Amino acid sequence: MTPSHPNASDRFAAELLQSRQLGRKFANALAQPMALKSRPLHRFETGVSLFKAGDRVAQLPYVMSGRLDAVVHVPGVQGGQIVPISFRAGEMAFLSYLFNQLPSGSDLVVGEPSTIQWLPLKDMEACLLNDQGLLLMLVRFLGQRLREVQARERSWAARGVQTRLCAGLGRMAADLPSRSDGRAVVVATHEQIAASCGISRPKASIALKALEGDGVLKLGRGWIEVLNLRGLMDGVG
Repeated sequence: MTPSHPNASDRFAAELLQSRQLGRKFANALAQPMALKSRPLHRFETGVSLFKAGDRVAQLPYVMSGRLDAVVHVPGVQGGQIVPISFRAGEMAFLSYLFNQLPSGSDLVVGEPSTIQWLPLKDMEACLLNDQGLLLMLVRFLGQRLREVQARERSWAARGVQTRLCAGLGRMAADLPSRSDGRAVVVATHEQIAASCGISRPKASIALKALEGDGVLKLGRGWIEVLNLRGLMDGVG
């Protein structure tokens, strides 16, 4: 029997899952030495920018609830921007800015109402330098994140509108928290979906309606239910 080989989208989904697991493990290990339980909570509504591209990063957000989106502005790309990665509960955003003085390369925007705790970089760095085990966990996480980025680049290479939309929605659906009813509901408007996939809103709407006609999706006002994830990912090709 010929062994099956995962396609680019499957490899990316696997690398993303591994990144999430390592990221949450690292954040959990930092909880006690960084005294997370004693730090104040900050609540933000959808659309608030926590960082702008070019800002100096002095503190990182630990996500207690909600979702933060990295937004990259790409001139010449349909839609003008893409959302390459999101951060959810139990994760710290922008860990790659530890131990460097580089400005942010993207915006960090609240994707849905969120509660976070701010962790100063200098405190995190001091904690890591005093704990070799934690430092090694960070290195492993960053190595895995690099593999995830490489897999994402391969999966997005030379894609058309339909393929990019299917890949983007597939990523969002795979990243959803579990629901008691087992449904996969992406809470986002057509405009937000288009922006995350780097395509125009009209083209995104046409592609979404076509997928709904094929029975892959169910479209609602501000939400999209994925009825057939395998069928959606088949559109990635």
